[in-house]
Amino acid sequence: MTAMETLLASPFEKTFSDFVSYDEITKIKNSLFEQHHMTLLSSIKDFEKFQTITGQVLGDDCTPLIKKTLDVICRLESKARHTVEIKDESLKSAILESFDDPVKKQILDIAFDYPITIWEIVSRAKKDTENISENISYLISHGLLATNDLGDSEHNKKYYSTIDSFEVKVDDDEFNMYVTINEIANSDPLKIIC
Repeated sequence: MTAMETLLASPFEKTFSDFVSYDEITKIKNSLFEQHHMTLLSSIKDFEKFQTITGQVLGDDCTPLIKKTLDVICRLESKARHTVEIKDESLKSAILESFDDPVKKQILDIAFDYPITIWEIVSRAKKDTENISENISYLISHGLLATNDLGDSEHNKKYYSTIDSFEVKVDDDEFNMYVTINEIANSDPLKIIC
């Protein structure tokens, strides 16, 4: 699993349902659960499993629908620099809120250099544990903290920040956001886009 897969999972799940019928989504969800004991969202974070099951359910329509979904939520800006333009408004908002909030920003900074357990994040943050826990949950649910091993217990999972940096540009009243993916745990952080 890559940082990019984690970052795009939630908006991908929402947008994919715009292109696929309710019955097909249900078949995909059922197959994912039967074969891998996964939800749709967790399979998107482990994209190979999602692609395999979607291909089984949708056949030849699978690849164009995945590409169409990705085109709505992001655009590859620079493969060499692992930079992606974020088009999804809810993801843009989550990124801005997280980097603007001092607690969320501190958590992302702590988990930037190498994967770290939630308990290590909490101990290094030196803040109210309840407040930290709430903010960690927010960051995980919005794909800003990722883990390599979905099968590990929560006690042992190590998380890392998915975003290295981001840049905002305003062109003719259009708000554009570009993120550079944190490469600390990724061999090919953009494989799902290429």
